[in-house]
Amino acid sequence: MTLFSRTFLKNERAADALPMRLVLAVIVIGALLILMTGAVSSLIESEETYTTRSIISEIESNAEQMSAKGTGSIVTLDVNVPSGVEITFGAIPDHENAWPSDAENYYFELNGKQTIGQSSAYYSNKALDSCFILDSGPHVLTLKSVRDQNGKIFITLCDKSQP
Repeated sequence: MTLFSRTFLKNERAADALPMRLVLAVIVIGALLILMTGAVSSLIESEETYTTRSIISEIESNAEQMSAKGTGSIVTLDVNVPSGVEITFGAIPDHENAWPSDAENYYFELNGKQTIGQSSAYYSNKALDSCFILDSGPHVLTLKSVRDQNGKIFITLCDKSQP
């Protein structure tokens, strides 16, 4: 038994390969960390997309019901838009000045990607002269159904949390 322990403890045949093993282990761990970072980033982006779509769905379902009922309806909603997200109601990307021709559209932008949707309700800002832009953060939104001078019913959005 002592012969085995003496030869085992003094055996240095693989000692010159230890630095190579260490470098290989660092490379493998680094690659795994990079892959995990990408996966976590993708997961966070999909969560922000889901949250944004649920906010839009809540606003859109209320707006469609209000539009179907006619003028005079008022709904107040508390929403918290994720950071880095901007939602625009009543326009399509790069054509915000074309309001009211695109008033039934909406879109949101997340990390440079734009997602466009269409509603059966027509959206406007409180002054009934442009689209409504909702930035990141908590908001208290008031939706109100009004009729414009041409007889079309619009859902005006007003952010009560902004001065």
